[in-house]
Amino acid sequence: MKSSMDTALIALRDRMYRYARSILGSAPEAEDATHDTIERLLRRRRELRLCRNLDSFALTALRNRCIDRLRLRHEGERPQETLRSESDEVERWSNRELVRTAMARLPLRQREVLHMKEIEGYATHEIAEMIGTEENQVRTILSRARRQLRAEVEKLM
Repeated sequence: MKSSMDTALIALRDRMYRYARSILGSAPEAEDATHDTIERLLRRRRELRLCRNLDSFALTALRNRCIDRLRLRHEGERPQETLRSESDEVERWSNRELVRTAMARLPLRQREVLHMKEIEGYATHEIAEMIGTEENQVRTILSRARRQLRAEVEKLM
């Protein structure tokens, strides 16, 4: 029988996967990082009962796992882009892909904060808690990320 902790973690799975994908830029790596993190958290479910905010804790653990994976990559190495068919070319230039491509060009910190705020809908104070900084710093990062994202989209158009 599943506990409420198990159910809560499983309910977070999609959100965790999207967050990992925004950091890692690779669907298979994001899936692996998400699975590993959920597995580790489930093994420590008794300790997690004392956790005030499971969402925040789980996403912080996932973020740390993703950063570990990024550190393992060679410096300067980026995930290879897959070859696309002609029909995929049309989709590639859709607004969604354009923004995704532009976001991938942002520095990691800006990308993750922008993702948490705009895609996952976290409040500024929650993001500050997750990444271990102050709210004002989160607002600064968001401002710079939005400015740079606009510039990247304009470059790609």
